Amino acid sequence: MDIKKILEYQEKDRKVINLERELDSSEDKKIYQSMQNVAKDAQARSASLDKTAEDVVRDYNNLKKAFEDNQKLLDNLEKKDLDSLDEKGIQDLKELTNKIVSNLNYLEKKIMAQADSVKKILDEFDNTKKRYGVAKAKHSEHKQKFEVEKQKLEPEIQKLQAELASLEKGIDKELLSRYKAKRTDKFFPIFVPLRGSSCGGCMMELSVAQIEKLKKNGILECENCRRYIYLDN
Repeated sequence: MDIKKILEYQEKDRKVINLERELDSSEDKKIYQSMQNVAKDAQARSASLDKTAEDVVRDYNNLKKAFEDNQKLLDNLEKKDLDSLDEKGIQDLKELTNKIVSNLNYLEKKIMAQADSVKKILDEFDNTKKRYGVAKAKHSEHKQKFEVEKQKLEPEIQKLQAELASLEKGIDKELLSRYKAKRTDKFFPIFVPLRGSSCGGCMMELSVAQIEKLKKNGILECENCRRYIYLDN
């Protein structure tokens, strides 16, 4: 089996993979993608804070109204003419007054706690807004830098890919199909030579029977790394 063409194809494809890896490992790309996530998280947190703020403000207004209603009740009780009440009426008035005063104290504490919650939400909203602004600015800055890197390498990648497309016409279809089925960045090279009696990819030693099969068929799939071993004449 003549595999010279597929090896030539693989070597050119190696250059494409190296250039693609260079782009993928770009620090600017990592930073702008990271900032994109930070910005998204900040937007999501802002939306959540909006909902929380609505709930807290509603509770605050309800507490404030309850406080005002109790204060009015207390004001009305204080206007009562004690001389017109008997001993039981005075005792009932006293108990009701104490209950309302207790309610007012409780409501005042709750209102202060809600006011504190509102302040915390506003502070966090402010910080989230700043975080979003910083992330957006960094995202824009590093994306522009990455685009410059990409523009430098893209022409070479496109040139190599055009050459690969041209080479495909002269490659055995079965070999090309096998190659493309295994072509990933983590699985390269796909075709490796026999090194002594071992796979040229993972260096696992082949049995005598496997070497005989390799000699007969021209290529052999390694049982360990799944690469295709060929005889390097």
